[in-house]
Amino acid sequence: MMRKLSSLMSALSERAASRQQVSATVLFADICGSTRLFERFGDWQARRIESRVLDLLSEKTVEFGGSVIKTIGDEIMAQFPEADQAVNAACEMHAAIKEDPALSELSIAVKIGLHHGPVLVEGDDLFGDAVNVAARMVSQAKADQIITTRETVQQLSDGCVHPIRSLGRSRVRGKQDEMEIVEVIWQESASLTQMVNLGQQEELRNLLFGRLILEYRGARIEVDPASQLFALGRGDKNHLVVDRELVSRSHADIEFRQGKFILVDHSTNGTYLLLENGSRFFVRREEFTLQDRGIICLGQAVADDNPDLIRFQCLHA
Repeated sequence: MMRKLSSLMSALSERAASRQQVSATVLFADICGSTRLFERFGDWQARRIESRVLDLLSEKTVEFGGSVIKTIGDEIMAQFPEADQAVNAACEMHAAIKEDPALSELSIAVKIGLHHGPVLVEGDDLFGDAVNVAARMVSQAKADQIITTRETVQQLSDGCVHPIRSLGRSRVRGKQDEMEIVEVIWQESASLTQMVNLGQQEELRNLLFGRLILEYRGARIEVDPASQLFALGRGDKNHLVVDRELVSRSHADIEFRQGKFILVDHSTNGTYLLLENGSRFFVRREEFTLQDRGIICLGQAVADDNPDLIRFQCLHA
């Protein structure tokens, strides 16, 4: 018994000795809509697409002086010595995917979250507060976004010139105080939007995209691009209430982002879409960009005899 206890204590001491605390920037990059890829293309082809994206993310990590800690399904976790390196790598990750002809044609997108702080290095893995906060940042990001914290931005040098915008303060799990959440703007069009006044922003919105029209049970609803979001669900506080058993209380939101209307599903049973060209899609706790015309059905597949079909039409200004 004493020999076993001694061996255990020795093993714990060796593990503790191998631990090292350093200051670093932790980055998570997650492929958006990966579930939809497998449904659309099948396991083999979808996995090839995922591997191509993960390879690009890994290449950019190494190119900017970082190291890939691990891949977790459709997500990578990376470490960078400095915040500048992580932010520059994140911007180039997005750009590389958009510039890849095959991935761009498939509308592949990633979302990225990062945070700078103390981490505990143990073997080939990382632990600690910075890891937890970075994971929370990627969970708050949407497709094509880079989300970080004000603390991380304060670590950036004067040479890191990417525009940023504050998303306000939010409570982060594991943190006693609220943290200020910040978006790093990597796209040129988004950067320009940050630099114009409110009147010009409104004009730019109308130039990029006009209106979204929804038709439901004989009612015609226009979604205003200037509004923060349009909520759909079974609960009475939603902008559009669909009182069906398979519909969640807060089922989905429609957001206007970077010139497009994005449906963001939060539900248990998912959202089904039928586009004008006959393509069918299913999203659950994922995003979908609305284009042209189509049908949205909350919680169940689109069927002609369903009275709760939501017809949509995107109109250019």
